[in-house]
Order: sequence, then structure tokens, then C-alpha cells
Amino acid sequence: MRKQVHLLALLLLAGTSHAHHGSNSQFDQSQSLEVTGLITKLRFVNPHSYVYFDVTNDAGGVDNWRCEMRAATVLKRSGWSEDMFKPGTRIHIEGAPARREPHGCYVERLQLDEGQVVERYQQLDGADAEVALDTRPVTLPNGQPNISGAWAAPQRILNAGETQRRAAGGFRGFDYPQSDAGRAAAVDFDLERDNPRYHCKSVNIMADWVFDQHINRIEQNDNTVTLTYGFMDIVRTIHLDMDKHPDNIEPGRAGHSIGHWEGNTLVVDTIGIESGYLDGRFGIMHSEQLRVVERFALDHEQGMIVRDYVGEDPLYLTEAFENRDTVFLSATPFDPYNCDDLTTEIVEGH
Repeated sequence: MRKQVHLLALLLLAGTSHAHHGSNSQFDQSQSLEVTGLITKLRFVNPHSYVYFDVTNDAGGVDNWRCEMRAATVLKRSGWSEDMFKPGTRIHIEGAPARREPHGCYVERLQLDEGQVVERYQQLDGADAEVALDTRPVTLPNGQPNISGAWAAPQRILNAGETQRRAAGGFRGFDYPQSDAGRAAAVDFDLERDNPRYHCKSVNIMADWVFDQHINRIEQNDNTVTLTYGFMDIVRTIHLDMDKHPDNIEPGRAGHSIGHWEGNTLVVDTIGIESGYLDGRFGIMHSEQLRVVERFALDHEQGMIVRDYVGEDPLYLTEAFENRDTVFLSATPFDPYNCDDLTTEIVEGH
């Protein structure tokens, strides 16, 4: 099979890609590329899946290629499967070339064995379906509102050539009211070195609840509510049997949470969060004095939880910040993230 690689000058629309490492730093999105070959293997992992394939070059030799797709758990939610990428399958890819790999690329769309052209964010047969809410109990036997199950932010949905998203809210960036101490704490910030997401680490309990639309899991019992994030495997235990935080909390990424119910709303107060980032893209930090109050409001009829939250950090911020996001019940089950970042992998004969 002859190599089919064409680099064309093409200015891509800003905001079409939301890659874990920032697509512009890893891929040259001012160029377009087309390449055709035979699949050798698939790495169906998070934060990015990669398809590997062999391309016959103009000299008659074989070049080993790999191209980056979305995270495995998000692809599964969109109806994609590993079976689509069986070794020996012909694959044709349109996308952007890697900046530091001569035989790497970012997938915008692909075609398998002369079949349907599939866009990066396309929902395929078997994609996440609506949950039958009329069969779901409104409350648990203990009387608590039933928020147990799999929950995720709305996906980006491809429709008529455009990437669309149901209104879900998101995490506000780069406009936090920083104090002098907050700015000083991040004066030497370097994106590639310091952003936790670039090193298989969570950023914070606010942003990561909806980041990249991974599927979260909520579990309930009489005394606790456990939130397991689909992104970076954050696990939070919300203590319902405590009316105050204990003394001498050992700071951690999830912090220490206590909560209570107000009707259908779970109110959660969290402290003891180790110092880190409010926004890892812009080096906006928080100290261990960060306190976050969240209100998880259940709308049973819509199958959604709207979370409003307020955060205060008297050391690194001059005033409070607030935001809102929404997650919906997911028919696709929770799947651990198990971060396996292949960004810097060297490809030599697969």
C-alpha cells in the first residue's frame, strides 16, 4: 500500500480540540495531513488512545505510524470499540501532524476498510443512551434521595459537521481574584512541567468532576456518600454522620468532606485540600486554606444533578469564586481511568 501523506496549509478553527496535553503543543494544527496504512495494534487507554499502523513509503519500505484519538472511556461512551481497530484493517486518517514525531498525527476523522468516515467526536451505534427514569427509585430505603449510579457531563456531539455540546457549564479559568501571595506562588509556573494533567494527576475536585466528560460513580450508604471521579480516579468520601471536621486533617487532593441533605440537595463542605492548582493551564494556585462548599441538587425527572459551588482561599485569593456544572445519568457504566499517558512514547516497530 502506497504512502498517502499530504501536508496542506490549513488554518483550523480555534477551539475544535480539547486534548489532555493541549493539541497545539503536540500537534501542528496549522497543517492538515492524510495518511493510509494497515493497523498493527491499538492502545485503548486514557488520557488518549492511539492507533498504530504501517505505511508503505515511496522507497518501498515501511514506516511505523501512530495517531492520537480521544480517551478510551470517552470513546466507549460514544459507541466506539476496540473491535473496530483489528490488526490488518486498512485505515485512512485525516488530521494534523505531530510536531516532534515524523510519523505521528492527531485524528480529526478516519475511515476503516473503505467504510463509513467517522469524525473524532462522532456518536456511533451503541453510544451512551438515555436512562429509563420511570424505573429508577426516587429515594433509597433509608430515605435519602437516590443519587447513586453513573453520572457524566454531556458529551460533545457531532452534528452536520459541527461540534456541539448540551449546556453543561464548565470550570471557569484565568479570572480568579488572585492575591499578591497567590501570584507569587506561581511566578515560576511552566505549563509542561507543572500542569498536573500532564503527569497523570488530578487538578482539583471542582474541575475534574466534569473534565473531558468522563463517567463518575456515586455510591451511598447511611453514613457516607462516595464520589469516584472518572477522570484521574479521585475518590471522595462525604461523611454524613459528622457535623464538623476533625482537628489535624492530613491534607490530600480530595480533602476532607462533611455533608448533609437539604431536601433533594446534598450540601458538602470540604477543607484539608493540599495546595495545588485552581487552573493548571494558567498556573493559578490555591493554598491549603482553600475551602469549597458544594450543593449537589438532584432533578429526578430530568435525570441530572446540578452542582453549584463556592470556594474561598484567604491566602491566595482576594474574594470567593463560584461556578455551576451539570451531570446526567449515564447508561454506560463507570470505568476506572487508570492513566497511561503515551504522549512521549517512542515508536520503533511497535
